[in-house]
Amino acid sequence: MAIRRAMAVMVALVVSATFAAAQPAPKQQAPKLSKQDREEFERLVKVTDDAMAGTPATSDMAIAIEPYFFKAIHPQVYAPVVLTITNAPKTDAVLLVRVVPAGTRFDPKAKKVQYPWEDPHFLTPAHFAGEPARLARGFMALPGSYDVYFTLKERLPERAPKNAVAKATVHKATLEVPNFHNGELSYSTMMVVDKVNQLTVAPTPTEMRERPLVLGTTEFVPVTDMEFAKTDELSVSYQIYNAGLDSDGKPNLDHEYVFYRTEGAEEKRFNSTPVQSINASNIPPTYDAAKFPLPGGIAVPLASFPAGNYRLEVKITDKVSGKVLTNNFKFMVKG
Repeated sequence: MAIRRAMAVMVALVVSATFAAAQPAPKQQAPKLSKQDREEFERLVKVTDDAMAGTPATSDMAIAIEPYFFKAIHPQVYAPVVLTITNAPKTDAVLLVRVVPAGTRFDPKAKKVQYPWEDPHFLTPAHFAGEPARLARGFMALPGSYDVYFTLKERLPERAPKNAVAKATVHKATLEVPNFHNGELSYSTMMVVDKVNQLTVAPTPTEMRERPLVLGTTEFVPVTDMEFAKTDELSVSYQIYNAGLDSDGKPNLDHEYVFYRTEGAEEKRFNSTPVQSINASNIPPTYDAAKFPLPGGIAVPLASFPAGNYRLEVKITDKVSGKVLTNNFKFMVKG
């Protein structure tokens, strides 16, 4: 059965990525800046400070974001974010990612403030290929509610005309960073994947800042929308945290994937995959529940799906604790 084969491939892929290493993350480093870079960074900080103070920000470009959350080294959470940028710069640019507790306003009288995360990224036109452009960056944070500022500004050449004005925009998003360290059964953001790139070596911390969706030696590229051709696959990948352990110290989980099709005003069950189990029979003997998450994922060919609207229900059952988690995805198959 095609679904069974695809499911086995995805599970093997996610297992290899999951057990390769503990969750990686980009390190917040203070890059060595030239005088010009430092001046550009200070201008970017000023734009962000003004936005935090309530001054209406310029909006020469539009930014939409899609955050993903993964368990990192206790007590932090790793958050790669995909930015979709409309009217992106055609020149060099600078992006500032600043994370502050939700509701924080900039106080001009305060002395130097240490934010939970503030990281500049110096970009070239190659980063903005396509329209809209897509760019991935990431941050680390403790569980909680945050305002995250994405400030993007063009860099003017050194000898730009005095009346030249650089395009700039500030996108503010309030994000709830989940708590994966409380011992409760949970899962990372479920990612609908467009493609997967296998790397020969794990990226360096510097490279991770550029490619935050590399987990271990596997790079996941999310889909841009939820419309698929019949020649596509619907691929979902995620990690599971804090599963109960049986008497042998192993988890015992069932994953169910059920597809529903919208027919007129009604929704009817279309099909489902065989139950996917993760237990002592297929977990590596070296698995350490204290160090590694568990894999979840499926890849389903859509050739047998008639054109229309669908919903995928993902159900995770922890057979040790009896807890059940569900999630849903709506998607369209085009004729």
